[in-house]
Amino acid sequence: MKQKVSPLSDKERAWVASQIEGASKFIDAFSPTDAGKPLTLAALDRAFAAWLGTDSTDNQLVNAAINCVGVAFGQFLVDGVGVAWVIASDENGSDLAVYGLPGKGGVLVYPANFVAKRWQRRETNFLETSYKQIAEQVQAVAQGNGTK
Repeated sequence: MKQKVSPLSDKERAWVASQIEGASKFIDAFSPTDAGKPLTLAALDRAFAAWLGTDSTDNQLVNAAINCVGVAFGQFLVDGVGVAWVIASDENGSDLAVYGLPGKGGVLVYPANFVAKRWQRRETNFLETSYKQIAEQVQAVAQGNGTK
């Protein structure tokens, strides 16, 4: 099955919004110096690093943290680099993703999976630098000199 992208349903859009609210609460809990301030990638990086230091093994908490951080990261990509939220489907199933530049090679990022892989590696302070790298790649693809 070829990759297919579909727009989000109202229910999926509401879930994305709830994850972004959750990201603010996550920051409040794990990066108190950023509490009550606008959501930033730097604050998410600090909160994720602090949370990672707790060595949480509760699957429900781990999934909640990965989802809220991943979706917030995805929203920064949506707001900043001109991609859109979609449900991407292929032979392996369907998942929330951000997608852009159809017809120019396409850009597809799975933000929650992106964060989950870094959680598995215990990687920290990757959101700001990854955003910059993805933004540069999107710009390169948009100008026709990027690779898929």
